[in-house]
Amino acid sequence: MNLKLIPVIELVYADEGIDTPGKGPYWTYPDEWDQYHADCYQSAGFEDPFTPFDPGSPLYEAAIITDSNLTKIIRDHIVNWKKGEEFEREQASPLFGGYVLQIDDQNLFYPQCCGDLGDIQFWRNIARGQASFYEGHPAPMVTFEGNNILFDLKVDEFNEEFTPTPIERNFQFKKNVLKTAIEETESILDTFADRIQLINEKEKLEIENIDALLVWENVNYQ
Repeated sequence: MNLKLIPVIELVYADEGIDTPGKGPYWTYPDEWDQYHADCYQSAGFEDPFTPFDPGSPLYEAAIITDSNLTKIIRDHIVNWKKGEEFEREQASPLFGGYVLQIDDQNLFYPQCCGDLGDIQFWRNIARGQASFYEGHPAPMVTFEGNNILFDLKVDEFNEEFTPTPIERNFQFKKNVLKTAIEETESILDTFADRIQLINEKEKLEIENIDALLVWENVNYQ
């Protein structure tokens, strides 16, 4: 089994002068949504084009976002937590998005609404066989059988549906396989966090431990 946990950033920008596509969801009409997102990003001032994780999706693999675009993402994110000139660190969150669970080249679980990079702690916990609260919604039902982790993405009639629609509702993988994937993911996050620190210094943002804030949610990951 080849399991990956891929860090992605969610970018949602809107412009009153740009009409949203009149049809959806994005995975059914990817061309229309790709063009919409591209127009909104250009209007917002991003210098470089983005490559979506999936066609039409607002999720972007963190490792391949350009420095120019990452600088703007960080600046815009920080503005959301500023009151005047003062940065309210205690109110801030990691960058929005989270982790795509990919097994044998199939993307089985995506970050859901309100997910962020701090959700790495959810994956660490379940790799240890611990029940863990997933901060996005809807949330998977996770159970354990020996060394196996079981995911249940079923929803009943009145529950919120997962986005995009899962290609499998029930699947499982082994704890030790997830632990190995997390180690690889943390290496990617370390590099990404270093980039954020360099931007913090270059742009004189003066956010103390900005990597801990925007990537690790101030949780000690060692």
